Amino acid sequence: MRSMTGFGQARREEDRYAITVSLRSVNGRFLDLKIRLREEYRSLEPSVREVLTGELARGRVEANFEIRPLGERRVKVQVNKQVVRKIHRAMGTLSQEGLLSSNLSASDILRLPEAFELLRSERGWRETDSALLQSVLASALEELVEARSIEGGKLASLFDEHLAGLESAIGRLAKLTANGQKEAAKNLQNRLEELLGDNTLDEARLAQEVAVLADKVDVREELDRLQVHVDHFREVAAKQGAIGKRLDFLTQEIFRELNTLGSKSRNAEVTKELVEAKNLAEQIREQVQNVE
Repeated sequence: MRSMTGFGQARREEDRYAITVSLRSVNGRFLDLKIRLREEYRSLEPSVREVLTGELARGRVEANFEIRPLGERRVKVQVNKQVVRKIHRAMGTLSQEGLLSSNLSASDILRLPEAFELLRSERGWRETDSALLQSVLASALEELVEARSIEGGKLASLFDEHLAGLESAIGRLAKLTANGQKEAAKNLQNRLEELLGDNTLDEARLAQEVAVLADKVDVREELDRLQVHVDHFREVAAKQGAIGKRLDFLTQEIFRELNTLGSKSRNAEVTKELVEAKNLAEQIREQVQNVE
C-alpha cells in the first residue's frame, strides 16, 4: 500500500550540466502532473511525463527541474561595418557643416547597439544530457515512492486497527440482535392484547403481522454483508498497485450496511454500538483518501 503524499529530490552534475529534480505529491482523485521546465527545455517534458506516469497512478505531483549549464560558452564579437561606415560618413558631413565639433569616436561607436553583436556558441542538448536527466529523475522518483510506501505502511496499520474494532462491533451487534425477532413478536402480541382487551385476537392475523415485523427487524443479512465487506477490504488492502478507489468503494458499502442496521433497530444498546462502528468507519473513510 502506498500513500499519495511524499517528497523526493536528487541532484547530479557532469561536465556540461548540473541537474536537480524535486518531486512533491499530495492527495488527488486522479494523477495530475505539474511539470516545471524552463522554456528552452520544454521539449523534454514528454519523456519526463512518460517516466512519472509509468510509476505513479494517483495524486497531484509537482515536478521541478533545475538545469544549470556548466562552463562558459565561447563568445564572438561581430562588427556591423556597414552601419559604422554610414554613421561615420554622416558624422563627417555634420562636422563639415559646423554642426559637430569632431568626427565619430570609439566611445561613440560603443554606444551604438546596432554596431556590435555578441554571438554565443550554441551548447545544444545531447543524448548524454538526456541520460543524465533521466538518471536524476529516476533517483528522485525512487525517493518519492519510498516516502509514499512508508506512509502507506502506516495507513495499513491504522486500517488493521480500525477493521479489528469493526469486527468486534459486528460480534456485539450479532449478540444484541440475536433475539430481536422473538422480542419484537412478543412486544407486538402484548401491545395488541392491551389494545383489544377482552376482544378475541385473530391468531392468523397476528401471525401475519408478526411475520412482517420479523422481516423488518431481521438484521442477519446486513451483519453478514458487513463482515464480507470487512474481509474484502483486508484482501484489497494487501494487494499492490493503485487500490485507493476500490477501498473507497468498500468503505461506502460498509456505511450503507451500518445505516440499514440503524434504520431497523430500536434498541438503545444496538444504537450505541452502531455509533461506535460508524465512528470507526468514518476514520477509515478519511484515511482511505490518502491511499494511491
